[in-house]
Amino acid sequence: MTDYVSFYDLAKRLGVSYDTVRRTISKFGDQLGTTVKKLKIQGSKGALTQCVAEEEANTFVAFFENKSKSEEIGGGEENEFSFRRFGYFYIIQVIPELMPNRVKIGFTDNLDQRLREHQTSAPTAKFVKYWECKRSWDQAVMDSITRENCSLVMNEVYEGDVASFIQRADAFFSMMPNSSTEIPLAESSPLRQEPDSGHDQG
Repeated sequence: MTDYVSFYDLAKRLGVSYDTVRRTISKFGDQLGTTVKKLKIQGSKGALTQCVAEEEANTFVAFFENKSKSEEIGGGEENEFSFRRFGYFYIIQVIPELMPNRVKIGFTDNLDQRLREHQTSAPTAKFVKYWECKRSWDQAVMDSITRENCSLVMNEVYEGDVASFIQRADAFFSMMPNSSTEIPLAESSPLRQEPDSGHDQG
């Protein structure tokens, strides 16, 4: 039995909106051999939802991420294709002079903006360290670096040994690709085919 993946789940997996997934499949679906179906699947709460077969979903994700370095494929005002394949995962000391072991951790596309946001309520907040990170890794990184020797304050704020947070994050990212990593395409890959310039973009 074929498993199906909804557009909503694809959007969540890639860290973009439903509309970006819909537009991209509309534009490149024929090229990728993607067949869209409306089905009731687990998680759709009994409603019909647009989805694709799991194998086709994996092909689409690989295509989307491969294109993300050089092209805008989603279109529209959001320009979500510049969701930036890579953003940053950061560790911020919230009140370094009073509570040096209290940190805020998370993902951002814009380091300067995120720091300014935190400094509105904590003027002395500062970055401890940050790493290139894909949005889809956010929760995995957080789970990895908070798995031991720390305690949750609220939301994404923790207390613990800062050096240990950094050590665990360094270990995580040492095993992951970065923005300069290229994965070569197989000779038989459909991703080698360029879209027809006359294709209906929906």
